[in-house]
Amino acid sequence: MSNLDYETFASTAKSHQLLAPSNRYILAKAGDRTVTFPDVLISEIIMVNRNAILALPFYEAAIIGVIHHQANIMPLLLLRLLVGEQRALITESLTVVRLSKAANELNQQPMSGVGIVVDRVIGSLTPEEYQSNQYPNSDNQNLDFSDLSDLELQNSEISTISPTKKITQIVANIKENEYTPIEIILSGIPTHIWQPQRWGEYSVG
Repeated sequence: MSNLDYETFASTAKSHQLLAPSNRYILAKAGDRTVTFPDVLISEIIMVNRNAILALPFYEAAIIGVIHHQANIMPLLLLRLLVGEQRALITESLTVVRLSKAANELNQQPMSGVGIVVDRVIGSLTPEEYQSNQYPNSDNQNLDFSDLSDLELQNSEISTISPTKKITQIVANIKENEYTPIEIILSGIPTHIWQPQRWGEYSVG
């Protein structure tokens, strides 16, 4: 069995629904992690110039800013920070995976139209290839994603830890050589990440 067996995966993702792709999983890198996006979650993949980003200094660090795209404002979330890295370099040109309407099923806040900044897109897999690579020795080749139920993180816990720490806990059992489903990461984003922080949190002295 692989380092992350089906039982561990199911318990880690307890309340998070994993979406089956219509055709393929898109693979993207975030540091050493390979993150999977089912194609139904992707509206488009675009390249964004760093100079086009309007920074939002009083929001969580994972929100690196917003851009104007197709007559809409698109917030940008840096995937490296969402999975627990302490810092990440913003390059001149960014690869952005824009989420589709299907993302609204994964969080209490609408996620459709949000841009996820990844290091790069590295390829794609069919569902069969994904299951074979993720669970090479598992008898559970036909996974029923609807059977995954809620994470055992209570509201009191969520309110006392930062979004980055919470999501780091969620993906802690997923090895870096295993695929990390983007659904788990998106489902773990608390709603207060979208609220500006109080001025006092940024004051010095």
